[in-house]
Amino acid sequence: ISRFIKRKIRNAFIDKNFQRSIKNISSFIYFPLHYEPERIMLIDAAFYDDQIAVITNVAKSIPVGHTLVIKEHPFMQVIGWRSISFYKKIMKLPNVILLHPSVNPNSIIKNCDLVVTIAGSTGLEAAFYKKSTVILSDQLYSETPFTFRMKNFEELPNLIREALQNEVNLSD
Repeated sequence: ISRFIKRKIRNAFIDKNFQRSIKNISSFIYFPLHYEPERIMLIDAAFYDDQIAVITNVAKSIPVGHTLVIKEHPFMQVIGWRSISFYKKIMKLPNVILLHPSVNPNSIIKNCDLVVTIAGSTGLEAAFYKKSTVILSDQLYSETPFTFRMKNFEELPNLIREALQNEVNLSD
Protein backbone atom coordinates (compact mmCIF):
# COMPACT_ATOMS: atom_id res chain seq x y z
CA ILE A 1 0.00 0.00 0.00
CA SER A 2 2.85 2.34 0.90
CA ARG A 3 4.53 1.73 -2.46
CA PHE A 4 1.28 2.41 -4.29
CA ILE A 5 0.76 5.70 -2.43
CA LYS A 6 4.37 6.82 -3.07
CA ARG A 7 3.99 6.03 -6.76
CA LYS A 8 0.78 8.10 -6.96
CA ILE A 9 2.35 11.06 -5.11
CA ARG A 10 5.51 10.95 -7.26
CA ASN A 11 3.47 10.60 -10.44
CA ALA A 12 1.40 13.65 -9.48
CA PHE A 13 4.62 15.60 -8.80
CA ILE A 14 6.01 14.67 -12.22
CA ASP A 15 2.76 15.55 -13.98
CA LYS A 16 2.64 18.94 -12.24
CA ASN A 17 6.31 19.99 -12.45
CA PHE A 18 7.88 18.46 -15.56
CA GLN A 19 7.68 20.23 -18.89
CA ARG A 20 5.70 18.38 -21.58
CA SER A 21 7.17 20.06 -24.64
CA ILE A 22 10.47 21.28 -26.06
CA LYS A 23 8.84 23.87 -28.33
CA ASN A 24 9.94 26.87 -26.24
CA ILE A 25 13.48 25.62 -25.64
CA SER A 26 16.19 26.77 -28.01
CA SER A 27 19.85 25.68 -27.97
CA PHE A 28 19.74 22.79 -25.58
CA ILE A 29 21.83 19.82 -24.58
CA TYR A 30 20.00 16.58 -23.82
CA PHE A 31 20.82 14.32 -20.88
CA PRO A 32 18.66 11.18 -20.53
CA LEU A 33 18.42 9.80 -17.01
CA HIS A 34 19.30 6.14 -16.69
CA TYR A 35 17.05 3.50 -15.28
CA GLU A 36 18.18 2.42 -11.82
CA PRO A 37 19.20 -0.15 -10.81
CA GLU A 38 20.79 -1.04 -14.12
CA ARG A 39 23.85 -3.10 -15.03
CA ILE A 40 25.41 -0.28 -17.05
CA MET A 41 25.27 2.06 -14.07
CA LEU A 42 26.48 -0.52 -11.57
CA ILE A 43 29.31 -2.07 -13.62
CA ASP A 44 30.22 -0.14 -16.79
CA ALA A 45 29.86 3.34 -15.31
CA ALA A 46 30.27 2.76 -11.59
CA PHE A 47 32.15 6.06 -11.10
CA TYR A 48 29.18 7.98 -12.49
CA ASP A 49 26.32 6.30 -10.64
CA ASP A 50 25.43 9.51 -8.79
CA GLN A 51 23.35 11.04 -11.57
CA ILE A 52 22.68 14.25 -9.64
CA ALA A 53 26.44 14.87 -9.35
CA VAL A 54 26.84 14.15 -13.07
CA ILE A 55 23.98 16.50 -13.98
CA THR A 56 25.41 19.22 -11.74
CA ASN A 57 28.80 18.95 -13.46
CA VAL A 58 27.24 18.97 -16.92
CA ALA A 59 25.06 21.98 -16.04
CA LYS A 60 28.16 23.88 -14.89
CA SER A 61 30.02 22.92 -18.08
CA ILE A 62 27.57 23.92 -20.79
CA PRO A 63 28.15 27.13 -22.74
CA VAL A 64 26.20 30.28 -21.99
CA GLY A 65 23.00 30.36 -24.00
CA HIS A 66 22.39 26.62 -23.72
CA THR A 67 19.93 24.82 -21.47
CA LEU A 68 20.39 21.33 -20.09
CA VAL A 69 17.28 19.25 -20.73
CA ILE A 70 16.85 16.16 -18.55
CA LYS A 71 14.33 13.45 -19.33
CA GLU A 72 13.32 10.79 -16.86
CA HIS A 73 13.54 7.22 -18.06
CA PRO A 74 9.94 6.10 -18.71
CA PHE A 75 10.59 2.64 -17.30
CA MET A 76 11.18 4.16 -13.85
CA GLN A 77 7.40 4.21 -13.55
CA VAL A 78 7.47 0.45 -13.09
CA ILE A 79 9.39 0.75 -9.84
CA GLY A 80 7.50 3.86 -8.72
CA TRP A 81 9.71 6.73 -9.94
CA ARG A 82 12.60 8.27 -8.03
CA SER A 83 12.10 10.22 -4.83
CA ILE A 84 10.68 13.73 -5.11
CA SER A 85 13.80 15.03 -3.37
CA PHE A 86 15.88 13.67 -6.29
CA TYR A 87 13.84 15.73 -8.76
CA LYS A 88 13.85 18.83 -6.54
CA LYS A 89 17.67 18.79 -6.42
CA ILE A 90 17.73 18.83 -10.21
CA MET A 91 15.07 21.54 -10.40
CA LYS A 92 17.21 23.83 -8.19
CA LEU A 93 20.04 23.81 -10.73
CA PRO A 94 20.17 26.90 -12.94
CA ASN A 95 19.53 26.44 -16.64
CA VAL A 96 18.17 22.89 -16.22
CA ILE A 97 14.74 21.70 -17.32
CA LEU A 98 13.09 18.38 -16.48
CA LEU A 99 11.01 16.88 -19.28
CA HIS A 100 8.02 14.65 -18.70
CA PRO A 101 8.69 10.95 -19.46
CA SER A 102 5.95 11.02 -22.09
CA VAL A 103 7.93 13.36 -24.37
CA ASN A 104 9.13 11.49 -27.47
CA PRO A 105 12.91 10.96 -27.12
CA ASN A 106 13.39 11.05 -30.89
CA SER A 107 11.95 14.58 -31.06
CA ILE A 108 14.29 15.61 -28.25
CA ILE A 109 17.36 14.19 -29.99
CA LYS A 110 16.27 15.67 -33.33
CA ASN A 111 16.05 19.17 -31.83
CA CYS A 112 18.96 19.19 -29.39
CA ASP A 113 22.45 20.53 -30.12
CA LEU A 114 24.26 17.71 -28.32
CA VAL A 115 23.63 14.58 -26.27
CA VAL A 116 25.52 13.96 -23.02
CA THR A 117 25.03 10.53 -21.53
CA ILE A 118 26.67 8.26 -19.02
CA ALA A 119 26.22 5.19 -21.20
CA GLY A 120 23.59 3.47 -23.29
CA SER A 121 22.20 3.69 -26.78
CA THR A 122 21.03 7.32 -26.79
CA GLY A 123 24.50 8.45 -27.83
CA LEU A 124 24.40 6.17 -30.85
CA GLU A 125 20.83 7.21 -31.69
CA ALA A 126 22.00 10.84 -31.73
CA ALA A 127 24.31 10.09 -34.68
CA PHE A 128 21.30 9.22 -36.84
CA TYR A 129 20.13 12.80 -36.33
CA LYS A 130 23.65 14.12 -37.03
CA LYS A 131 24.23 15.02 -33.38
CA SER A 132 27.46 14.45 -31.51
CA THR A 133 27.62 12.79 -28.11
CA VAL A 134 29.69 13.26 -25.01
CA ILE A 135 29.80 9.94 -23.20
CA LEU A 136 31.15 9.16 -19.74
CA SER A 137 31.87 5.43 -20.10
CA ASP A 138 33.17 3.12 -22.80
CA GLN A 139 30.52 1.82 -25.17
CA LEU A 140 30.65 -0.07 -28.45
CA TYR A 141 30.47 3.22 -30.35
CA SER A 142 32.95 5.14 -28.15
CA GLU A 143 35.64 5.27 -30.85
CA THR A 144 33.44 6.85 -33.52
CA PRO A 145 34.25 10.41 -34.68
CA PHE A 146 30.91 11.71 -33.38
CA THR A 147 31.52 10.45 -29.83
CA PHE A 148 33.62 12.36 -27.33
CA ARG A 149 34.65 10.20 -24.38
CA MET A 150 35.09 12.11 -21.14
CA LYS A 151 37.91 10.92 -18.90
CA ASN A 152 37.38 13.42 -16.04
CA PHE A 153 35.05 16.26 -15.18
CA GLU A 154 37.78 18.89 -15.55
CA GLU A 155 37.83 18.37 -19.33
CA LEU A 156 34.03 18.44 -19.68
CA PRO A 157 33.54 22.14 -20.59
CA ASN A 158 36.10 21.96 -23.42
CA LEU A 159 34.80 18.57 -24.56
CA ILE A 160 31.25 19.92 -24.79
CA ARG A 161 32.40 22.94 -26.81
CA GLU A 162 34.39 20.68 -29.15
CA ALA A 163 31.46 18.30 -29.57
CA LEU A 164 29.07 21.18 -30.31
CA GLN A 165 31.31 22.25 -33.20
CA ASN A 166 31.67 18.73 -34.60
CA GLU A 167 29.81 17.72 -37.75
CA VAL A 168 28.54 14.16 -37.84
CA ASN A 169 29.14 12.22 -41.02
CA LEU A 170 26.59 9.40 -41.29
CA SER A 171 29.03 7.21 -43.21
CA ASP A 172 31.10 6.97 -40.01
